[in-house]
Amino acid sequence: MPVRRQVARLRDPDPQARTKAIEDLRRLGSAEAAGALVLVLDDPEPEVREHAIEALAGLGKVAVGPVLQYLRSWQGPVDRLLIRLVGQLAVPEAIGILNQYLAERDPEVRAEVARALGRVGTPDAVPGLLELLRDLSGQVRTAAARALGELREPSAVNPLLDELRDDDPAVRAVASWALGRIGSRQAVEALSRIAAEDMSPEARRSAEEALLSIGAHTIEPLLRLLDSDDLSDRIRAMTSLLAEGRAAVPALKKLLGHSSPTVRCAVADVLGVIGDPGAIDSLGRCLEDREASVRLTAANALSRIRHVRSAECLVHALEDPDPKVVGIAADGLERLGEQALDPLVRLLASERTEVRIRATDVLGRLRYRGACEKLLQGLTHPTAWVRIVSAQALGEIGESRVVPALLALLADRDAVVRAIVAEALGKLRDHRATMPLLALLSDPSDLVRTNALRSLGRIGNPAALPFLLEALDSDLIEAQVAAIEGLVAMRAVETVSRLRKLGRPWPLSRKPHAVRRAARWAVRRLGAIAAEPGTELQTSSEESEADFQQGHRPSDSW
Repeated sequence: MPVRRQVARLRDPDPQARTKAIEDLRRLGSAEAAGALVLVLDDPEPEVREHAIEALAGLGKVAVGPVLQYLRSWQGPVDRLLIRLVGQLAVPEAIGILNQYLAERDPEVRAEVARALGRVGTPDAVPGLLELLRDLSGQVRTAAARALGELREPSAVNPLLDELRDDDPAVRAVASWALGRIGSRQAVEALSRIAAEDMSPEARRSAEEALLSIGAHTIEPLLRLLDSDDLSDRIRAMTSLLAEGRAAVPALKKLLGHSSPTVRCAVADVLGVIGDPGAIDSLGRCLEDREASVRLTAANALSRIRHVRSAECLVHALEDPDPKVVGIAADGLERLGEQALDPLVRLLASERTEVRIRATDVLGRLRYRGACEKLLQGLTHPTAWVRIVSAQALGEIGESRVVPALLALLADRDAVVRAIVAEALGKLRDHRATMPLLALLSDPSDLVRTNALRSLGRIGNPAALPFLLEALDSDLIEAQVAAIEGLVAMRAVETVSRLRKLGRPWPLSRKPHAVRRAARWAVRRLGAIAAEPGTELQTSSEESEADFQQGHRPSDSW
């Protein structure tokens, strides 16, 4: 008989003859042939064993019985190719045998066991796979995660979520893929974090694909509605996408390349509200969009995502040709706060003056003390606007050590620079600035004199009081208003009587309306100050306590 003849050839000392016999038995395709092929699974030649395993896999169901019987009687280490054969045959009866090799010393064999359990594909395979998911070998954990994904086993979600924190990026990538196959929305938050922040490009890409898979059935129809001509459809789609949250981010990112600027704007807006860092790079590319409306929406969206990469993108938007985009970017950087500091400080070295000015302005708004040294350098910049915003920022930051440098700048040839420096010194409230500011009261610039008056009041040195009172008779309306504000800043309650007279209705007071209004405001403010515990009301020969109380009554006609 043919089988008997081939069995005899399987004992031939020539490996090629044995290989030829294996091929002939495979062509026979019978149970007897399968039984004969099992005999060479322990052949000393690896190539012969591999041919026998391939032949048995090709025989299919008829090989199941002989292979299982062979494995039940096997003693010692097992060949991983044999385990692969069991997986290819995919019979549930093999699970018990496969579980015997979960602790096999060779990690390649354990990984093959995981793959085989996945191919068997029954719930009984899950416990063994979960055990292999905790294996010390990354190769084994990867194989187990992939098998659980192929099984789409819901009970594996939590163990797979744990594997997203694995040290091995390959394990994180495959665990992400498996969670996407299972389709659990429970995994969205963790997958979004991997997609946005993982150091491995493979893991990030796998997490994004998983999120796309999870949201495929619910998100794709909503994305199509964003392109609708019906406004109500677009609004409904945006509302629903917001409800989907981070699961919608990968699909939305793809839609940022849509041909319609309206759709690109809508998508950028939704991504900003969702606030997933995984969208930052895509939104950053939108800052190069040819449509200013898209760039503006993208800048606004980035300002909502509190991440240092958002700041890195927004600092580039400070160079945008559209002033509206620049304004949104600057406001966004201010909103990001500490995360924007390092990128902004780097911009202080920019060769583009307008960019340096914008960065300086934002740093001032953020009151970042670490930028003082760079900002002090800006006080000597040849461009007046750089000196202006540097002085303004230093005033906002409030470091007293910058006062000498600001005082030196009061001699600047540019009147706007002198005015801003005077304002900054008032914000610093340093008494060293009193005499230099008093000297500015004779400056030829109205703006400089006005700012000097306000700052003298804020500093609060009593030596400035006569000068503020003298300014109430100035020909310059702005100077009179600034002097009134300075008196309030000094808490000069003793001046209420004179201020009350200034604030009387026309023609009792012939001061301009702006001065009368400022005087009435000052009387109310100083009245509140006088009412504070521990405040002594000082009266002069011009006023009495009764006059003061009368002027502060809410029923006063003005």
